[in-house]
Amino acid sequence: MQTETLAIRISKPVITALRREARRQRISQGSFVRQTLSDRLGVSAPEGKPAKSGYELVKHLAGICRGGSKDLSTNPKHFEGFGQ
Repeated sequence: MQTETLAIRISKPVITALRREARRQRISQGSFVRQTLSDRLGVSAPEGKPAKSGYELVKHLAGICRGGSKDLSTNPKHFEGFGQ
């Protein structure tokens, strides 16, 4: 894929929102801008770009659950009826 560089001026509120959203999605600002432009212009992603793995799709969810039982693998009461 051949690429070109584009220099643009962006207001402070827009760049702040751009940085926040790119950080939230855990991607680079450049990737976020490219994806957004592609979506907005209806241009598909280049062929040969690998599909995201299952992990990549859910990695932003890792570690967000709080308050669950911490002994699921060691407490015998959790194994009652397991495998029947």
